Amino acid sequence: MELNVLSQFHDDRTIVVVSGEIDLYTAPRLHSEIAAALADGRPPWLVVDMSGVEFCDSTGMNVLLSCLRRARERGGELQIAAPRPAVRKILQVTGLDSVFPLAGDADQPKPAVPQ
Repeated sequence: MELNVLSQFHDDRTIVVVSGEIDLYTAPRLHSEIAAALADGRPPWLVVDMSGVEFCDSTGMNVLLSCLRRARERGGELQIAAPRPAVRKILQVTGLDSVFPLAGDADQPKPAVPQ
């Protein structure tokens, strides 16, 4: 299965729409796409729309954690939006559902930007 990643800037955040499977082979592509969104000078507020992700292994979770740390180092945040039940279960089993801010969908308001 392949991975499709599309990033678009919307208001003061970047929405990263991901579909397919995130595993050992596809995770580097996800990492490079999110890292590019964080490095291009835009505000470090990201929403990763995972509604199209059918599978995500520990490699994918590590990529998301790494990008979350990078966003927070820049004063921003990375939210996960609309994970499917299988991905949500992985987040719950690993305890990462308490680490990542979860949004209902990609258009849900992000947390307030600190002044």
